[in-house]
Amino acid sequence: MKTLNQLLASLAVVVSMSTVASVENVGTYNLILKNDLNTSSDIEGRIMIGGNIDMAGKSLDVASRIAADPVVDAVTVVGNITANDVKTQNGNIVYGGSAGSTNLILNGSGAVVQQSQSVLQNQFDAIYQSVIDDSNYYKSLTANGTFNTSDMNNLKFESTSSDDLLVFNINGSDLLNGSFSFGFTPTVPIIINVAGTGALSINAKAFGNFTKQVASLVLWNFYDYTSIGFNGDGWNGSVLAPNADITSGTGSLDGGFAALSYTGTVELHNQLFTYVPPGNTSGEEVPAPPVFFLLFGGLIATLALKRRK
Repeated sequence: MKTLNQLLASLAVVVSMSTVASVENVGTYNLILKNDLNTSSDIEGRIMIGGNIDMAGKSLDVASRIAADPVVDAVTVVGNITANDVKTQNGNIVYGGSAGSTNLILNGSGAVVQQSQSVLQNQFDAIYQSVIDDSNYYKSLTANGTFNTSDMNNLKFESTSSDDLLVFNINGSDLLNGSFSFGFTPTVPIIINVAGTGALSINAKAFGNFTKQVASLVLWNFYDYTSIGFNGDGWNGSVLAPNADITSGTGSLDGGFAALSYTGTVELHNQLFTYVPPGNTSGEEVPAPPVFFLLFGGLIATLALKRRK
């Protein structure tokens, strides 16, 4: 039985690694937080909060840039809502804990719904696990581009690849200062894996053709950092930072963000990363590696032997 359990565990790992769900996390939500949200600015898209909205004395305006039809959950909070008011321009406000004296305001279609915390927790856990899985998957990809750091005032992402996904592997220390741009015209999705641990204070700024207009093509993967401060003039591109608390104070954040928590004073713009591997649709598995079939065959053989006994 121990061998069988080990085989099943290995099989589960392989299957989980064969799925890319970015379109369902930072391709759907403007902000996904495992813990708490504390901001004083608007969020244009949908939010999914695993902890609390902890904004005493402040107001939150959400979902001005999502469609009115169909009606979706614009605000989902597993825990409590503490604020002067939370307002949606479109969509529902759904929470599992207490809203206390917070004014919950619907400016468009939608409803206010208090739902079982366990149901919301399960929903959140599935989404956040997809964030972790995607982060692990993307960091394993082989780079087909380089980051030219010879001139700190003109940092360049460079690639001559014709692939349908560009991958860059860089160090967080490369983003401490300076300005960065693309040495090509972005036309396909781009993954930027950022290596490093601990705290990262980003003062580097996008310039040139690294504009808000290409933000929906870019995903930054800060896979090991535990704290990230976006201190430059805003940020272009979605962010996976499943182990990090993030802060910001200037410009705007243009992309879908997934992290432990967020504290900031800037707007989040609904420029989402909706990459789906070619030949696949949302929620489908990408082709599994050959070891999957070996493990599956071993599982079948093990079960057959046990039945004989």
